[in-house]
Amino acid sequence: TDTLSFLVSIPHPDKLKRMKMNAEINTNFKGKRVAGFMYIHKSAQKLLAVNYSDAIEKSLLLLRDFSTWNVIKLNIKNPEKLSFLEYESFEHAEFPILFRSCQVDLKLNKIQIRQHSKNNPPVLHRKELLVHPNHPDRAKFLNLTAQLEDLGAFKNIVKLGTKHRWEDELTKLNIVIKDHVATQRDRPLNVS
Repeated sequence: TDTLSFLVSIPHPDKLKRMKMNAEINTNFKGKRVAGFMYIHKSAQKLLAVNYSDAIEKSLLLLRDFSTWNVIKLNIKNPEKLSFLEYESFEHAEFPILFRSCQVDLKLNKIQIRQHSKNNPPVLHRKELLVHPNHPDRAKFLNLTAQLEDLGAFKNIVKLGTKHRWEDELTKLNIVIKDHVATQRDRPLNVS
């Protein structure tokens, strides 16, 4: 009977193939890395290593008043410190602005919610790095990033983390973005 129970527990070949693909996605998924932090969209949450998944699950118990997050900021060196970020809609905004964030410290069992500037909030670039590899809009996000790279919009990216600086850079380069498509005007804009 031991042999029989072992044979029964072997997954179907299609399921094995899906499991292998999921494992490859999981090991290859890196999110967006910036200065010791990893940013991921809610859609990619299941692709994280166990230590991050556990920290997220514990954090969610503390987030009763903060359920509208769509991005997680993970501390690569310390999984017990993380933030849940509420950005504008990924699907509609080409470069979502940050509305609110909630910092979590699991060691201290403490959260801190912060409202971000409505006048000049942080802006998110390269959304394709954050979402699940199978996200339905990932190709659209990736194409927009490729267009902007070709147009030179990311040359000074470390200085372009806020809405006004980003918009000023696009204006300077004569770039217009509509429906996740970037185009460049031939002539400089007349700015009086």
